[in-house]
Amino acid sequence: MDTSISDAADYLSANCFLNAYLREFDDWRLGSSPQEWQAGGFPQQVLSIPMGHQTLWVGVEYWSQCGRHRFVMPARCEFVDNGHCRRVKFLCLAKMLVENAAMQTNGTIGAMARFLERIIESHRNLEMLLALRDTEVEKLFRHKLSFKDAEQALLIGHSVHPAPKVRQPMTLTEAVQFGPEGGSGFALAWMLVRDDRLHYHSADRTSLRQRVQQLIDSDDQLNWDLDGPDDVPEGYTLIPTHPWQLTRLQALPALQQALADRSIIPLPPQGRRWHATSSMRSIYAENAPYMLKFSLSVRLTNSVRHLQPQEAERGALISKVLATETGQQFNRRFTQFDIMQEPAYLCLLDERGEPLPETMMVFRENLIREQADLQHNVLATLTQDHPMQEVSRLSSLVQEVAFHQRIGLAEAAQHWFGAFLEVAIKPLLLAQADYGLLFGAHQQNIVLGLRDGLPVHGYFRDCQGTGFSEVGMRLFKLDLAALGESTQNHFESETANKLFAYYLMINSTFSVISAMGADGLIEEEKLLAQLRNFFRENLTRQRRDQSFIRTMLESEALWQKGNFICSVADLNENTMADPLSIYRTVQNPVCVVEEAPLLQATLTC
Repeated sequence: MDTSISDAADYLSANCFLNAYLREFDDWRLGSSPQEWQAGGFPQQVLSIPMGHQTLWVGVEYWSQCGRHRFVMPARCEFVDNGHCRRVKFLCLAKMLVENAAMQTNGTIGAMARFLERIIESHRNLEMLLALRDTEVEKLFRHKLSFKDAEQALLIGHSVHPAPKVRQPMTLTEAVQFGPEGGSGFALAWMLVRDDRLHYHSADRTSLRQRVQQLIDSDDQLNWDLDGPDDVPEGYTLIPTHPWQLTRLQALPALQQALADRSIIPLPPQGRRWHATSSMRSIYAENAPYMLKFSLSVRLTNSVRHLQPQEAERGALISKVLATETGQQFNRRFTQFDIMQEPAYLCLLDERGEPLPETMMVFRENLIREQADLQHNVLATLTQDHPMQEVSRLSSLVQEVAFHQRIGLAEAAQHWFGAFLEVAIKPLLLAQADYGLLFGAHQQNIVLGLRDGLPVHGYFRDCQGTGFSEVGMRLFKLDLAALGESTQNHFESETANKLFAYYLMINSTFSVISAMGADGLIEEEKLLAQLRNFFRENLTRQRRDQSFIRTMLESEALWQKGNFICSVADLNENTMADPLSIYRTVQNPVCVVEEAPLLQATLTC
């Protein structure tokens, strides 16, 4: 492995790992390194973490008010007894801190070992992907990218997670072939399924046969006619499936009888190439009417990515709600913003007629149409750290804005941030405040349409991460019967605000601010002041629900998902009874606590 690639994997992995650790543990302090270390080239600003008879020292490249810092590798481990030091590369650092975290959380040896295994795999995958894309780094961070290219440019994944590139149990070859970074794509596999072994639900009257025919008609390498007797036997339906998942389904005990009696007939992959988006389980083909989202029996970050029936139901419900007059009003109000709706889903049924989560597939509207003067980039690709410690892709966009508008970088950064707030954050904020609609808009769920470097259109995707506040329940005249008791997407105000703040602010908006600050474009405080004013401007009497905006302006603490604690405890977030149990509080940099004026005595003679 090239030393520079290994160092880049250490740097990126350390940033993701340490940022997750620092948000969930308080056994660290920020300070200065010894003068003699600085003379030898060690950073002046350091993070120190005492661990019994030794102290871990990590150089700080940039410290962010918004909580996404950049670090310097290798670190140093100082032995308290004799003052001796040794250099510590990422995997050694990770082992030390995982053991430290396990001791503080009463973690088991087995869970700790599995966590370390995932960290090692994530680091190995990142090294492999950096080597694969080594000659393209300049393009990925500096040049214009299509939607597909921008999805494939997300080298890191989750920027605040201790093992962001884990893909268990995929092999390295499979991770390249079916992951977004590999680039070559793959053809869809197909299945013929007897109608009594198939469940399909749609928010509108479009049948499954019609949706599949739309996919076929958009693919010049397929010529099936679903209404023709020669292509699909009577009593069967043709459906697409993910080729990697199909091999897992063929070994699934619940499907063995159906495969044996040919109630399910697997067909080989065929048709044009599809490409994984940044989430991996959602795939895209240019000009196809839908993106397709599949259950994958793969652990990514905190969970095995099996879609649950209630998650798919949420997408269908959002489509029904947006089709109402009030929903249409929302669409007309924000013409520079679109929701990639998920109006339909399907799954296979077991012998008892119960849905099998491993077989779920969701149809997502494909709203992306490539244009010469417009590029569509997922937000996470813009804010990710550069592997060679150069500036982010976001910085390149701000430089483009500065060039086209003939303004300085700081002014261009504020202009870019203002446009981002207008086309992406404001529609999502007022969806909550005026309509009671909650969209889990983290960085990989926000896509920006960019012209001359500037955001001109916003998109939200992944409707499984949606819900309704009490305002939304009333406004859309929903009750538990309409929601379905299993959808689990009705939230009381306090819970709604915790989740909404994490996804929309901490994960997305704060990452934009951190990236701009770390790249030296502008001081973070200026962008935080801009964000503060944005909230104040939108805190008007016409808001049906002011609680979230007031939370951002007045609460000193926000709630952050505990990715590190989830990992060290070896939890599957997707099946937890109470996902909020892994959330922890972090400081809210938007809130400014006004200090009471000092009382001054007046002497009267």
